Amino acid sequence: MFADRINYLARGVAIRASGFYPRSIDRLIEHELLPNFPAIMVVGPRGSGKSTSMSRFADTLIDLSAPGSRLAAIEDPDGVLARGHGTVVIDEWQEAPEILGAVKRAVDQDRSNRPGRFIITGSVRAAHQAATWPGTGRLIRVKMYGLTQGELERDSAYNPIDAFFSSDSQTFRASEQTRDNYLERIVAGRFPSVIGLSGRNRSRWFDAYVEQLIERDAPQVTGGNPRPQKMRAVLASCAARTGQELNKEATARDAGIARVTADNHLQMLEDLSIVVRLPAWRSNRVSRLNRSPKVHIADPGLAAHLLKTDVAALGRDATLVGQLFETLVATELLPHIETAAQTTELFHLRERDGKEIDLVLEQQGRFVGLEVKSATSVDRRSAASLIWLRDTLGADFHFGAVLYAGSLPFEIDDRVWALPLSSLWRPPG
Repeated sequence: MFADRINYLARGVAIRASGFYPRSIDRLIEHELLPNFPAIMVVGPRGSGKSTSMSRFADTLIDLSAPGSRLAAIEDPDGVLARGHGTVVIDEWQEAPEILGAVKRAVDQDRSNRPGRFIITGSVRAAHQAATWPGTGRLIRVKMYGLTQGELERDSAYNPIDAFFSSDSQTFRASEQTRDNYLERIVAGRFPSVIGLSGRNRSRWFDAYVEQLIERDAPQVTGGNPRPQKMRAVLASCAARTGQELNKEATARDAGIARVTADNHLQMLEDLSIVVRLPAWRSNRVSRLNRSPKVHIADPGLAAHLLKTDVAALGRDATLVGQLFETLVATELLPHIETAAQTTELFHLRERDGKEIDLVLEQQGRFVGLEVKSATSVDRRSAASLIWLRDTLGADFHFGAVLYAGSLPFEIDDRVWALPLSSLWRPPG
């Protein structure tokens, strides 16, 4: 595979000459998790920055992508760990799954339950590897995604979820962003290595990235040899349907394969953290709710690449731009869920009579509803479903917002606002 396309273009020329971005998950790891737990597992899409961020905490770094380290970990995983000191970071665990059993034994044998011993990173969901998964009850799992828009602007502290659920009155900011600015943010992608690339070079990077996923990572997940052409077709179908309800029959038809095969490929892509299934919200307070999840590509830039679209073409396609605006928002919120002050869940809502809300956040019995519009102006009709949900849930409905491509925040109704989409990364003030 020409050395995995030179490790998908030399990891973006060493992450664009080592331009480091502060990450909100780094603060979570440093201040909350390392002081309290012996072992942490950081999972997420390949190229999202796990190795770069977690290596900063390492007293000992074990890089299992290196042949020598991998072979040693396969043959003597306990010995490899015993030679480490301080905080041991184990990078790319899936290259030698035997290392997980050694971590389990090391944690179990340490009666002091000393915190901060191990950080394990990987681009494969470990639960898939049931035969080698000893981590239940021992590893605190954290998900890492691509860069948020705030992190791209060097702000890793602001969390819009905390702002939306805040009981304080918020003064939302006007925005200088134009609709084209948002389109540019969509197609740019969020992987650290692709930031700063444009045009044909950006496409080359994404081509190499997809090749790595399909040719090398997918076989690693299955332990077999899935057919690359079919995997590519399923990934392309997910890109075409990003921001829409998952329809396995349609995906199978798009790819020209049986439904069970399409389902297996979808699971692989989800295990590789490149496809996200957003569950449907369920409640005994609202009847006739659809139960199908939505599907999102984890990086909107990758979705745009797979769809062979750019800013100009995207701006002319009203349907596709709506899908990718929604994917932009959904994938912007996912990293913030990991670092929110309270446990938060993210859903979509669709009622069989036609009411639909793109995103619903739930936090300790309180709800925030978000509608996403690519238009530069919105009105009360744009918030009709949010107003319905507010009236249905009463006091449990905390806040609702129509996130749109315009510049001005304004109150549409009680607890329902229109907000510039940049409110997701520009703090109130």
